[in-house]
Amino acid sequence: MISAEIKVEMREGKKEVSESAANSKPDSENSWNVYEEMRGGCLESQNTRKDQKLQHSGQGKKISRLYKPTAVCLGMLCVLLLTAVTLLCIKFTAERHQLRTSYTNFTVGLQRKLSFLEKTFQEGWRYLNYSVYYISTEKRSWSESREDCRGRGADLLIINSREEQEFVDSLINCKDAAVFIGLTDRDKEGVWKWVDGSALTTAYWESGQPNNGKWLNDQDCVVTGPQLGKRWNDKPCQNFQYWICEKKLEDF
Repeated sequence: MISAEIKVEMREGKKEVSESAANSKPDSENSWNVYEEMRGGCLESQNTRKDQKLQHSGQGKKISRLYKPTAVCLGMLCVLLLTAVTLLCIKFTAERHQLRTSYTNFTVGLQRKLSFLEKTFQEGWRYLNYSVYYISTEKRSWSESREDCRGRGADLLIINSREEQEFVDSLINCKDAAVFIGLTDRDKEGVWKWVDGSALTTAYWESGQPNNGKWLNDQDCVVTGPQLGKRWNDKPCQNFQYWICEKKLEDF
């Protein structure tokens, strides 16, 4: 009896084992499928990463191609800016040098004029509107008078305005005598010209003058008198008179 039961149990155990083995086969297939799925997923993941790398690489190349012209443009812009700055510096340096030169010339010229004025004032010259005037202390002919003025770096007086005429009147009042000025018609009778060659435009003749001396010698040189209202008169050039010189400040 015991042996028969044992046999029955052994058969049942085998049966269970067989059923277990049969049941285990689908599990193995399931595991293989899972492996295949995992392997496929890994491959797909790897392929995806490769695709992403290729995509990123393509984008990088595109960006690199875009950066190159941008870099070239920036480089050219830097060169242009550097050139502009250099030119501005050169221009600024030249203008500064010109300004310094102008300032130096102005300073030197001003000092020279101040020195000249100081010297001329000491010598008896008088100033009006950028000109200085000198009245002689002796009498000479018109030609000798002009020669003396030229020796002083000046010339006989040219009167251009009423203000200048009145200023000269104030200077010669102390002489109480007429003085030669730089007006003559020696080249052509009746055509009065100043010593610088300019024609007479504004005149301050004494009443009845000029008359060329009528029955006397020719009167081709002009004097201005100290009497109020009696200014110019034509006189013989060989007469001895005081004279007045004029020098413009821009002439030195």
